[in-house]
Amino acid sequence: MGWTPMEPDFDTCGMTNWVGSFDPVMFIYFMLATVLIPYPVYVFVATIFNWEHRAKRPARHYQDILHATSYGVIVFIFGNYAQTLNWITILAFWITWPSYSLIAELDFAKTSLPSWKTWPFGMYALFAGATAVVLVFTGYHIYLGAILNRTVPGFLGYYLLGLLIPVFLTLIGYACLKQQNLDMFGLSKLYNWILNLKWRREAYVARKNFKKQQKLEAAKQRSINPPASSSAIGESTGVQLHQTQQPAGTVVVQVEGDQQNEQQPQHPATVDALDVMAPEAQVLIQPYTPYIWSAAIPGHFHPHHWQLFYILAFFTRFDHWVSRVGAGITLGCYMQGIMAYGFDYLIEE
Repeated sequence: MGWTPMEPDFDTCGMTNWVGSFDPVMFIYFMLATVLIPYPVYVFVATIFNWEHRAKRPARHYQDILHATSYGVIVFIFGNYAQTLNWITILAFWITWPSYSLIAELDFAKTSLPSWKTWPFGMYALFAGATAVVLVFTGYHIYLGAILNRTVPGFLGYYLLGLLIPVFLTLIGYACLKQQNLDMFGLSKLYNWILNLKWRREAYVARKNFKKQQKLEAAKQRSINPPASSSAIGESTGVQLHQTQQPAGTVVVQVEGDQQNEQQPQHPATVDALDVMAPEAQVLIQPYTPYIWSAAIPGHFHPHHWQLFYILAFFTRFDHWVSRVGAGITLGCYMQGIMAYGFDYLIEE
């Protein structure tokens, strides 16, 4: 099967097919062949032959299938599978994931990348062979990109720049790891400042609500027990009150009959001045407790093979049998990791 460079053409999704493409019928084939059918088949086979895999409950299976569907939409569009998917890719996929599972059953292969310093010799040899295969496919795909660049100027530059996206995301993850373990960027100070602002706002709202409640209670008390006027007080007690303004801000209250003068604190000449004031209540606000950074839960940098091969699946986008084989291999290794273990994180705690 030959290969013809793809001319820039607008698809139904409105993007040139060398950037991304979408076809609903091909998308259904893609999802059936790479997610919806192989997932239950793997669970059945892995259980029968006791392959290494993570025991999952139905909820976890559902989540992994749902995530695989979401990830599949992205790689299908931007991996240009609407233009390149055919029986070669599907066949390579269905050969790859069982083969990878069988290789993973070898004793020396039951390791992880973070423990590379303690790998047995067989694992070093396997890793070197897999790396060589990936590099060969990478070199050939760059060659295909250079040929396509003659028809679509600038394609090779964008194709190679696309490799910087996973590098950038990995660097961000590594920076988050250093921040969590060492507070390298001092973000704990920023977080402490944010928490302090939150505390100040909550304290302000608490005081405001307390004052509002005090006013409502006072108004309620006045409506229940309206204060008597000065004349009424005098008539009921037989005591005449006279108010005269004196220096130093006092009111002289003269009680007729006894001729005694008494200094009382001045109140405004309003009805409220006769209210009986209850002891002043207070709102209790807890003092702010500063945030103290600690590495009580350290993070670990743990790349997984599903992440590596999922990224590579975006670059096997050419209408050539070698690229289609590469697409099947990358998708098969990616889905084997998902079916066996799930979407494990790059940064783990």
